[in-house]
Amino acid sequence: MSNIALLIVDMQVGILENQDFPIFQKEQLISNINTLISKAKTAHKLVIFIRHTEASGPLEMNTSGWHISSEIKVDEQDIIINKYTPDCFHQTPLLGLLEEQSIQTLVIAGLQSEYCIDTTCRRAFTLGYSTILVSDAHSTFDNDILSAQKIIEHHNQVLYDWFVSLNRHDQIKFI
Repeated sequence: MSNIALLIVDMQVGILENQDFPIFQKEQLISNINTLISKAKTAHKLVIFIRHTEASGPLEMNTSGWHISSEIKVDEQDIIINKYTPDCFHQTPLLGLLEEQSIQTLVIAGLQSEYCIDTTCRRAFTLGYSTILVSDAHSTFDNDILSAQKIIEHHNQVLYDWFVSLNRHDQIKFI
């Protein structure tokens, strides 16, 4: 796993601060992701932030909601990639960057479990990446059918083994 990178997906103000759709265990999610970021940076591994971008709405480019939350440890030299669909690879420079850096393993965390996390894990698998989904570092909010906790549990179970290996944030080692 020497060629490993951390991919942090959509930890943006417009999602994290949306009072109508509160993120499940938001404070713990932020803490777990910041722990992952610190571990990756201590090991001198690539940390990539993905930022969802919409033509209008809470994630419209250059609005306050579009920015990565100030609660997330982003440094000036960190890489931020904008995306326009749930797939972090679709029409973005992510694949080229990973190839350029000879990355073989991706550690994935962020928002939302049933959209961007699920899609990106599946796409990473089809592209040949060894992918680790951090089971306690992705989240979502309740919908009309399932609670956020059930959505997270469902995606951990569905993605595990076929598409990803599953580890808690405190089990991740960037070596």
